[in-house]
Amino acid sequence: AQYELLERSKGFKPILLLDDIFDKLDERRIEKLLKSIEAKIFGQVFITDARPERTKDLLRDLKTDVKYFEI
Repeated sequence: AQYELLERSKGFKPILLLDDIFDKLDERRIEKLLKSIEAKIFGQVFITDARPERTKDLLRDLKTDVKYFEI
């Protein structure tokens, strides 16, 4: 995949920036995205959401470090 090529050429995993993504994806795609986050394919993942409670609910059972920032 492209992210693997980037990691090999640059020496670090890419950062993933997602803006209000959960409104745009169906449940199957959300599940696939969460699995890729949990698999640590990306170095860091930043997610913005107009409904932070939804994001917290979706990320609750993720088996990786999760931090929330409110702006």
